Amino acid sequence: MSSALPVLALALTAVLLTAVAPRILASARWLRRTPAATLALWQVVGAAGVLSALMTAPAAAIALATDGGTIPTIFNETTRVSLALVVATVMSGGMLLMLLFSAHQIGRDLRADRRAQRHVVDVVASQVDGQVRVIDHPGRSAYCLPGLRPRVVLTTGAVDALNEEELEAVIAHEHAHTGARHDLMLEFFTVLHRTVPRPLRSTAALREVRLLIELLADRHAARRVGPQPLGSALALMAGSRHPSAALGSGSNTEDLIARVHALPDHGRTHPSTLPLVLLTAVVGLTPWALLVWAFWA
Repeated sequence: MSSALPVLALALTAVLLTAVAPRILASARWLRRTPAATLALWQVVGAAGVLSALMTAPAAAIALATDGGTIPTIFNETTRVSLALVVATVMSGGMLLMLLFSAHQIGRDLRADRRAQRHVVDVVASQVDGQVRVIDHPGRSAYCLPGLRPRVVLTTGAVDALNEEELEAVIAHEHAHTGARHDLMLEFFTVLHRTVPRPLRSTAALREVRLLIELLADRHAARRVGPQPLGSALALMAGSRHPSAALGSGSNTEDLIARVHALPDHGRTHPSTLPLVLLTAVVGLTPWALLVWAFWA
């Protein structure tokens, strides 16, 4: 039985980290006070969950190859070995296939959409200033097209509606996205979200990650320009639209309220940062510790 425990622990860890933990984290609104540390925890939770699933088959093989290693079932010896390997291989192989397929499909589609949008923006822009493009449109919109050749896009409606400090805050927000490659972080989470079987996915978790990424960019803008201009800009840009492949400053009402409430926290370090960092380290080490246990069990 002891040789089976690491296998069962890895399978349970995979389920907990991919299906249960995202729902718990999404409901913990206090984590929004530390977007950087929280996003690190989200990334490690997602990666550790997928890694635990991928390690289940190797751990099962190690358990069965060990002298006296067993995986208890109600079947006879031959069927027991075959069933254990089949179940573990299906779990690990299925997760690996879904991971590779999701990463390829999402990455291909996003890059194609952004390349097309970048071309359109470069063609229709009425003003060009480095990475910033201004397009003639009465609606208020500000967004970025991240990548190796990023663009920050503003409409004339947004430029006219914002004063100098507010405009600087919006541009700083978008530059935070492109400079820190927040798009790769969101793409990573989206891939993990699609990798998890549909009944176990949490749409609320993906929405929360998107909000945390916006809060992280808000923090950069608030520290650069100040929370008051940023707050005014958020209110003026509320409800603005942007292409699906872009990262934009517009938010729905619920997210806007959360971002405005977070403004006072952007200038200070929250006491929960260190515990979150320690928790992130523990979660990240868990799959590897269980795999080592499988060798020693």
